[in-house]
Amino acid sequence: MSYQIYFINQNKKITVDGGKLSAACELAGFPLNLVCGGNGTCGKCRVRIKGKADENFKEVLACQTEITEDMEICLKESDYRQETVVLTKAAPLNIELHPSVSKKYMNKDEIIEKMREKNTFFSQTEKVPLSVMQKFSMMNVSLDFTGCTFVYFNDEIIAVEKGDTTPYCYGVAADIGTTTAAVYIYNLNTGELIATKSALNKQTAYGADVITRNSCVRDNPEMLQRLRDCVIDTLNELLEEARSAYQDLKENIYHVVLCGNSTMQHLFYGMNPYFLGVNPFANIIKEEVVVTGREAGLCCNPNAVVEFLPLLGGFVGADTTSVLLTLTKKDKIYLMVDLGTNGELAVGTFPKFLAASTACGPALEGGNIACGMRGTNGAIEKVSFKNNQLTYKVIGEGTPQGLCGSAIIDAVAELRKAGLIDEAGTLLDPDECRRMNPYSPWIRYLHEAEEYNIAFYFTEGEHPVYISQKDIRQIQMAKSSICSGCLALLEEAGLTLESIDYLVLAGAFGNYIDIDNALSIGLLPPVSREKIISIGNGAGQGVQSFLLDQSYRVRAKNIANNCIHVSLAENKKFMESYIKNMNFSVEESL
Repeated sequence: MSYQIYFINQNKKITVDGGKLSAACELAGFPLNLVCGGNGTCGKCRVRIKGKADENFKEVLACQTEITEDMEICLKESDYRQETVVLTKAAPLNIELHPSVSKKYMNKDEIIEKMREKNTFFSQTEKVPLSVMQKFSMMNVSLDFTGCTFVYFNDEIIAVEKGDTTPYCYGVAADIGTTTAAVYIYNLNTGELIATKSALNKQTAYGADVITRNSCVRDNPEMLQRLRDCVIDTLNELLEEARSAYQDLKENIYHVVLCGNSTMQHLFYGMNPYFLGVNPFANIIKEEVVVTGREAGLCCNPNAVVEFLPLLGGFVGADTTSVLLTLTKKDKIYLMVDLGTNGELAVGTFPKFLAASTACGPALEGGNIACGMRGTNGAIEKVSFKNNQLTYKVIGEGTPQGLCGSAIIDAVAELRKAGLIDEAGTLLDPDECRRMNPYSPWIRYLHEAEEYNIAFYFTEGEHPVYISQKDIRQIQMAKSSICSGCLALLEEAGLTLESIDYLVLAGAFGNYIDIDNALSIGLLPPVSREKIISIGNGAGQGVQSFLLDQSYRVRAKNIANNCIHVSLAENKKFMESYIKNMNFSVEESL
């Protein structure tokens, strides 16, 4: 049976044959923020609807609401327009321009001369696809033929083009994150970065983390193609956006290098990530995967070389390989921490590393937090308790809509310093706070968010912003995963915190957090502050270097061949430390 769904604010009507309301929103072009993958646990898809028999609108979870009648739905733009601040900046590239792709023009006379000397044009030693030979054979007999351009990938000819097209030679480096994606487009002749584009990964409509998306495919195999389409569409929209300024771009992109975690690699290629989620937690393939632009479905030359950097094992993917490409001081010991929806860790000296991943969940990026949100306009990004005064900074300087990850870390740290959170992570209720200090300036901020769930309110009113006891528990689990993972990896490598030369923070979250606050709550192990450096989007830096300098291909292979993957799920030290590090006395748990 068919039903009419009318989107009031968008003045749009669609017809559906039942199903979930969230699916109808996606069909209409308004995908909601299904952080929990549609399991009804995150509460991020609340919308207001009215059926035929309803006098007033009522609030429901779209992912849990079956369509059984005609209805009106009131969607705010913020419900579906999930813009976010994407970190694309990293340390400056220190490389020599030596790309894998190059072009060579030969005029008609040079071609004839070569054929006369060799009695052939393509020699046995040259790697040439049949399609290129076919095209060349037809091209050079046309009446208007004056010459052609050969496109080389290393020593292989991948394309031939009529005329001199040598001025147009582009490459793309792409960092596919669980939450966001970024592309860097280069002129491979000059090494000039001509465009940087970024956007939310469209897969976020089906869950905030890789575990949720893996489960999504496991429960419904048809979702595999949909999730693949999501990431391909995300990248193509970014490439098309850049094409508006460079009309010759699409047909002249000959090399696309990608990095991302193991699930992103599987979904990009349409490979079922099922075995990543069950024992033995293995990849379909760890080595670099190379296909053509046509096979990948990307907006580039159909003969372009599209390759995903090698994975390192389990959930430790090509994004970690890419970060490790930037840590090249052979006499230094690195502890690398990439903070995101999935935490990747590595310790060692280039190119020999031990690497692991820890499922810290989406809490550090605002997921599974009552008022959590991504770093976009309206998100509180900084929190401070100074001189007994609450101050905060909002992205876009508008009305606060929620808390992004950096503010959540600040809030927990400040609440802890103010004595409002004890060592076990319990948030004081107003009566306890009053007993401890009748004149405390913080009493007025403490209220129940729901029964047995005390919260600290940053704003009140119709849409309050707060952090609750339940939220603090989510942060405790996330921070313990990271800290305990670091300690376990160090022990596995036979190293101590004192032997570390650098603790390297990579990723957007690591770039924006207050490092002192992260140390104070035990998100990071207690390393000397001067040893901690933040490199921003290290994955983006590494994948760009790989695109522009062939020597990074050798480095990537060295890392992949020498890196040892450690499964923390089977690591005794990790399991022992995890419970201890849930509290806020990290020094006592080491």
